[in-house]
Amino acid sequence: MKEEKRLREVRVFVIDSDVLMRQILASMLRKKEEVNLTCSTGFCGVDSIMPKIKEQKPDVIMLGVKSSDSDEMNLFYQLRKEFPDVFVVLLTPLNREGAATALQGLKDGAIDYVTKPDKRIGLILANRHFQKRLLPLIKSIPKLNCERINKPLSVSSSRATTQGFSAGRSRMTPTSTELIVIGSCMGGVTSLYKLISQLPESLPVPVVIVQHMPKIYTEELSLELDRLTPLNVREARVNSVLLPGQIYVAPGGYHTVIKNDSTRNRICLHRGPREHRSRPSIDVLLRSAIQAYGGRVLSIFLSGKGNDGILGAKMVMKHGGNVLLESEESSLIWDMPKRISSLGNGINAVSADSLASVIVKLLKSDSQQKKYRIPQ
Repeated sequence: MKEEKRLREVRVFVIDSDVLMRQILASMLRKKEEVNLTCSTGFCGVDSIMPKIKEQKPDVIMLGVKSSDSDEMNLFYQLRKEFPDVFVVLLTPLNREGAATALQGLKDGAIDYVTKPDKRIGLILANRHFQKRLLPLIKSIPKLNCERINKPLSVSSSRATTQGFSAGRSRMTPTSTELIVIGSCMGGVTSLYKLISQLPESLPVPVVIVQHMPKIYTEELSLELDRLTPLNVREARVNSVLLPGQIYVAPGGYHTVIKNDSTRNRICLHRGPREHRSRPSIDVLLRSAIQAYGGRVLSIFLSGKGNDGILGAKMVMKHGGNVLLESEESSLIWDMPKRISSLGNGINAVSADSLASVIVKLLKSDSQQKKYRIPQ
């Protein structure tokens, strides 16, 4: 009975020192039958907040945080320590400090973040922004993998060479796979950290990542990923040439597509209509990747919800490319990957910790098949 109640109604506790943002959130949440707003309060110190949370027993806490060294962030860490089974969503400003704070929170156990709209856009648009981002997030709460949240993220912060190929070979041999595309949504950031930090320095193909994030946040993500790997990670720019061993992060607010100018494959950006409410969109990137590379694409789908990526996966499979999924056990939410897994046989799902080694094996396998292919 308790589980049925949880599925019907999510208990939400809002903490934000911004009175206007708090009022917008409270007004919106009180109108939703599936939400029980247990408390809406400003930050009044850790010692004052903790007893209220213990009394109200929320499923999820919406916590407004301005910076990574703020008192609110200290509260976040206290919440993770005292209430490890309570989900925390950070409400962060749309600026560089907010991006760094959100990414740090995701690494340390926040399930997601929602950017705060600029007050100058008005109440109606601010309400629309929260409707778009918060309500789908709240509806996904019962589907989340609780064990994933309580597993600390452990990746090396050095740029030391990652070993993932045969000794004595300076570089992995070029393969029939010529491009890796990674699609990631809710819960995918920590999986990205694990995957990118373990890719070998000799990776013979370019990698393009679509992580659903707004502008500024994708730039900060690329900088963080760059610190974890000997590979070069950058935010994608117009006319960037796709080079082996380079990793490109699709910038927020733009669709990233690949075009062939008869000599090289290049990245193009455009602000076309959102697909699946997303820009950048995984499907948009994969459509262009298939046009440029045919079936020589390895597509990887990390934790996430929604439909973005499903049509792209179908196209990759139709043209003979490879599809690889993060496993349900290591995903925060296995919604989008689950739908892709049902598209056909032969779609493997592995943990985030094992993705890099599986990628290396696939590339080596392609290389050997190419090397020993019998002439027709």
